[in-house]
Amino acid sequence: MAMLGATLEDLNQLATKLSTTAGDVGATREAALTLTTEVVDGVTTAATRAQQQITTEMDALKLSVTDAVAQADAADWTGNNAQRFRESAAGFGEAMGAAEQTTAETFELFRASVVGMAESLDAFVQSLSGSLTEAESAAGEMSRAVDDQYNGLDQVMNHGLGYR
Repeated sequence: MAMLGATLEDLNQLATKLSTTAGDVGATREAALTLTTEVVDGVTTAATRAQQQITTEMDALKLSVTDAVAQADAADWTGNNAQRFRESAAGFGEAMGAAEQTTAETFELFRASVVGMAESLDAFVQSLSGSLTEAESAAGEMSRAVDDQYNGLDQVMNHGLGYR
């Protein structure tokens, strides 16, 4: 095969590869968007589920102790042991109140961290998306330049020069 600056077969293969690369860049951009959204959604969902489950467990525990206190109050029970039980039940209530407050505060801080993380990931994705969009465009431009070279060489090599 005659060569004038490049072989047509090589140019054709390069143009095809560049077109594929442009598509790959677009797919990578979309995958990055999807994956970062999944990360934020997954963390948010898991945190919400964890807080709900912890709250449910603590509520069940409080109800159990409340039932025991009610049963103790209904019993004909006096003396030091009864008094110590009631004091311990009051201490339990205070400890559970502190645990509930700590849980709420901790998960609120966590949610704020997730919002910050989401904002950082969004900035990353926007930057990555812009860069990948530029890369996709550049790959497309390179493919078109190679196609133009192919067409020019094909015209000269296989169809000859024409005058107008």
